[in-house]
Amino acid sequence: MIGLAEENGLNYQVDIYPHYASDASAAVRAGYDVKHALIGPGVDASHAYERTHRDALENTYHLLYYYLTSKTM
Repeated sequence: MIGLAEENGLNYQVDIYPHYASDASAAVRAGYDVKHALIGPGVDASHAYERTHRDALENTYHLLYYYLTSKTM
């Protein structure tokens, strides 16, 4: 994902949330050996009044597009 973002000139930020759970982390805990990542626009605040920026939404859309149309999947 980082490579795709860099190759296509997208703005991105890598972050780690050690206490965040997702369907992917539940699958890993259940014993599945899968590669996974969570992507999305950066937000300020959570589970109440969330704010993001149009550029973050556009960069997320483009990253998904480039991932889905890449030949390295």
